[in-house]
Amino acid sequence: MSVLLTSWRPRVGRVRSRATLKLPDNLYPNREGYKYRRPTDRKEFWMGSDLRQACAEARELNDLLYSSSNRVNRIMGEDRTVSDALALFRKDDMPNRSWSANTAKEHEARLKRINMDIGGHALSGFNVREAADFLRSVTSSERNRQIYRLLMIWIFRGCLQEGWVDSNPLNPFEVTRKGQAKRKRARLTKDTFDRIRAHAPSWLQNAMDLSLITLLRREDIVSAKFDDVREGFLWVIPSKTENSTNVQLKFRMTPPIQALVAQCGDGIESPYIIHRTPERRKSAAEKSVHRLHHTQVLPEQVTRAFDDARQAAGIDEQYPPTFHEIRSLGGWLYQQGGRELKDLQALMGHGSEEMTLLYLKGHEAVWTEVDPSYSLKK
Repeated sequence: MSVLLTSWRPRVGRVRSRATLKLPDNLYPNREGYKYRRPTDRKEFWMGSDLRQACAEARELNDLLYSSSNRVNRIMGEDRTVSDALALFRKDDMPNRSWSANTAKEHEARLKRINMDIGGHALSGFNVREAADFLRSVTSSERNRQIYRLLMIWIFRGCLQEGWVDSNPLNPFEVTRKGQAKRKRARLTKDTFDRIRAHAPSWLQNAMDLSLITLLRREDIVSAKFDDVREGFLWVIPSKTENSTNVQLKFRMTPPIQALVAQCGDGIESPYIIHRTPERRKSAAEKSVHRLHHTQVLPEQVTRAFDDARQAAGIDEQYPPTFHEIRSLGGWLYQQGGRELKDLQALMGHGSEEMTLLYLKGHEAVWTEVDPSYSLKK
């Protein structure tokens, strides 16, 4: 018997109303269902809307309060929960992940969803079936399931290292199906690029051209400043690799880049090469915490403006190309011009040639050979 159990004594409950008189101890109506109130600390647990099932589970919990099984430890609060695991992951793992601000923000949203769905679940006894059920219920996207699965593998791995869970099974999420999700995104051709560019505002045209020439990502395009042009180069530390591969790029100010940067100096006073005049000045409360200057363009604004220009151009595909596809289009154009693969890998900041080759695939339409053997003769 645990220390918590031996020191706990049942409280004298309040007199039940007529509506709750026939319910098991500690079970109460709650809106459209029922809740179980743990007698040790009055913490409440949702038990669903099925009266028969709620009563059966409440009776089982009441019986288990006087047992020494693992389930008693869970209901008495001695067992760690998924919420505890999430707190451990945030404290010990996340600071060392070297994620970009945007990636950290996306994962934090996922952690909140995990906590909302299974935060109260005890770590002990968490099995493969429950892991698989959670992954299938959390999202219908195969790609997102892969991301959630990887997060939960990291989270449970930390619990194993802390001794919070047994090493058998090793990690329920590692046993789950990995999935075969592939990114569904149409390649951007030069013709499509030109059509979209024709419907884009001038600042977006500049952003598209700069990405096509430098192969920089959206976040790095909008972060580039006029002060970054010095000593005959444009100096850039890609945000995605700043704390991982430590890639640092300096682009020689060739005539095309010089002309583009000069074009961006359009008389609007701004420290940023890609900038725009806002339609209206926002109040302090409305301003984004990420905007350091009123002419600064945020990454999400690039995405929205590109989508608008693509729709205006009549590009209506099932998986329409995004602004990010400009990188792969630019790399392919360089390849067609004779640039070596290793040069393109360095320019794109990739850690492997395989990743660069993946970006370069799929920009040309495939010609299918057809044998017109049908005869019109009767």
